[in-house]
Amino acid sequence: MVHPSESRQSKSPVRSAVAGWSLAIGFAALAIGLLNTSRLASIPLKPAVVFNPAALVPGPRRVAMTDPAHLMVEGMSENCNACHQIFRSSHPAGATLNYHQDVRLNHGLNNRCVNCHDADNRERLTLRDGATVVFSETPQLCSQCHGTVYRDWQRGTHGKSMGSWVTGSKEQLRLNCNQCHDPHSPRYPAYQPLPGPDTLRMGDQQSHGADEPSRSPLQRWLKQVGTDRETKPTLQGRQP
Repeated sequence: MVHPSESRQSKSPVRSAVAGWSLAIGFAALAIGLLNTSRLASIPLKPAVVFNPAALVPGPRRVAMTDPAHLMVEGMSENCNACHQIFRSSHPAGATLNYHQDVRLNHGLNNRCVNCHDADNRERLTLRDGATVVFSETPQLCSQCHGTVYRDWQRGTHGKSMGSWVTGSKEQLRLNCNQCHDPHSPRYPAYQPLPGPDTLRMGDQQSHGADEPSRSPLQRWLKQVGTDRETKPTLQGRQP
């Protein structure tokens, strides 16, 4: 005679195996059901923004004053001292401009020409200790008020580098402060930026057919995947 406890022990491995296979079959059926009922996701796309590559000009943002300092007067190039040595300013520390009407001083507390320009030699810039520098050394003048930004510029984390990323190489050109900022009004005016990177818009933006809009390689691949799912049945005769 078999003891009841022994009968239960003999049946428990069978029940465990049946339960395990039932669970596996259930998950497999659920996976097949989700695969057969799933649809290709529809990605909402904004219209492609096509811009003219000619708008990307690799160069300084503005033309800075060179040495010796000069500007066009009545169609002729004249040095600053050609006029300032003859026509002395009656109030060199004043903010009223009688000739340079295009200059708009909007540079914090620097509302006087002689804050930066030397009062006796207008072809040089004056430092706080009374020393003067030429226009090619404009960053030295700017560093007296913008020390943190100047140090970032020295390290290459502020400003623009051209030619090479290798600091100190002969190919690298570091733009000076006044090649990006207007010294009289250094804040950048508002302007419309170019479109940012978008993986759905990268690649050839030109049209690939008379009846097809411009599509990037990724867009064309997604479209082809959708077409394949609609036209190619699986081995079971159903769509994946």
